[in-house]
Amino acid sequence: MRLEEKKNCVSGLGFIQLGFNSSSFLLKIQKFWNFCLLSLSSHSLALFVCVVVWVVEFKRTKMKYVVVSGGVVSGLGKGVTASSVGVMLSAADYRVTHIKIDPYINVDAGTMSPFEHGETYVLDDGGESDLDLGNYERFCDINLTRDHNITTGKVYQSVIEREREGKYLGKTVQVIPHVTDEIQDWIERVAHIPVDGKEGPPDVCIVELGGTVGDIESMPFIEALRQFQFRVGRKIFV
Repeated sequence: MRLEEKKNCVSGLGFIQLGFNSSSFLLKIQKFWNFCLLSLSSHSLALFVCVVVWVVEFKRTKMKYVVVSGGVVSGLGKGVTASSVGVMLSAADYRVTHIKIDPYINVDAGTMSPFEHGETYVLDDGGESDLDLGNYERFCDINLTRDHNITTGKVYQSVIEREREGKYLGKTVQVIPHVTDEIQDWIERVAHIPVDGKEGPPDVCIVELGGTVGDIESMPFIEALRQFQFRVGRKIFV
């Protein structure tokens, strides 16, 4: 293969890896396909097409995670920031979903005083959640579920139910690894739920960690997110 053709081939591989979500991707694929027809044998072409399809589908199904956390002061606009990031990603042709973590021990916001925590946002499935989920839905035009709002109460409730059912096989149930594993499993499971009316999992999951980093109640979630980056891969975790 001539040098110029090799350069074209490398360029084609580059846009396959990086540009499959762009509007011009199909046009580029068509041009690159025509180049392959002229430069490769039929057997090599068939193998190459299989590799291309595998790469594209792998990158489409590989969930990316973006974590938004606060500092030492709460109520500074993390929810609006996370919603705005979701809008920008949606504009770039990514399918986006959101998860809100509230470290309080309440199971949900339904029984909390609006003077202390603000109004409760009711989801389509009847879940009573934080108002940030309302921002997510309005900004990104999605429909979330009660499972997209994770609280300490929900996590401990699930862990205790599993312990009562003998799911931990007699082990001493501890914050690490059992509670942190439950948080990671919850995030990974809910992140793959389609929320935009289309089939298949979203491309990006934005996780907002509420409260402040210094709170004792936030520590299991911070540790779970630290571990989670190694579970899913640091290259797709921001």
